[in-house]
Amino acid sequence: MLIRNLLLVIVLAASQTLEAQTPPQPPPWIQLTIVQVEPAMVDEYIGVQREITAHIKKAGPAWRIVSRTDVFGDAYRFLIATPVPNLATFDKKDSDTELASLNNRSQRYVKSQQSYAVRTLPDLDNPLPEKEQPGLTVINIVRIAPGREQEYFNVMKADFLPHFNKAGFHHVNGSLTFGGESGYIHQFYVKDFAKLDEGSPVVKALGAIGAQAVTAKLSGIVTSSELWVARPLPDLSYGPWSAAAPTKQ
Repeated sequence: MLIRNLLLVIVLAASQTLEAQTPPQPPPWIQLTIVQVEPAMVDEYIGVQREITAHIKKAGPAWRIVSRTDVFGDAYRFLIATPVPNLATFDKKDSDTELASLNNRSQRYVKSQQSYAVRTLPDLDNPLPEKEQPGLTVINIVRIAPGREQEYFNVMKADFLPHFNKAGFHHVNGSLTFGGESGYIHQFYVKDFAKLDEGSPVVKALGAIGAQAVTAKLSGIVTSSELWVARPLPDLSYGPWSAAAPTKQ
C-alpha cells in the first residue's frame, strides 16, 4: 500500500510539473475590427476608445490591441483586435449597459466598420515575447483563389516565413474566416521604418532569382494583396502586444 501511494504521489507531481511547463495556447479566434473614422472626428473617436479600454480592462478580454495606419494609405483607419475563446461567445447577450453606451457614442464618429473572425494559425507564428512592444506593425492582407487555401498555407510555412524567422522577425498569422472575403492576414512586427529599408528577408536569404522562384509558387493562388503599416496605440491597448502571444489563464 505504501509503495502504491508513493507511486501515485510521483505520478501526480509529474503531471503537475508538465502542466506548469506547458505554456497556454493562443485563443483559436481573434476578432479584428477595421474602422474608418470621419477625418474631422478622430480626436473624439480616440477619446471614446480610451474610455472603452479603461472599462473592459477590468473584466473584459485578456488583451486588446488598437493600432492606426501610419504615414502611408488611409490615415483614418483604426484596427482593433481582441481574443475570442470560441464562437459560442457571441450567443451570449451582452448585459454591460455602460459598454453599450460607449460603443454607441463611438459610432457617431465612424464612417464605416467591418469586423472579421480570424482563426489563429500557431503553426506559422513567431510571436513577440509577452512584454516586448513593437514600434510598427506591417499588415499584409492576402486574398486567395477558392479552393487553394491549403496550397498557400504550405508555401508560407515551407518557403516563405522560415526566412523571416531566421532573420529575427516576429510575426503572427491568421485565416480571415467570417466577415467578408476569405483570405489570410499576416502581421510583422518591426522597430521602426528604418527596419523596412533592409528589404525582404526572403530576397536577402535566396537572392533575387530564388525569391522570384518562391513568388512563382503563388501564381494563380493569390488574387490580391495589400500592405499596410500601422502604429500600435498604447493608451488604447493593454495586454501582450503580439496578438498570438500566450496569455495566462
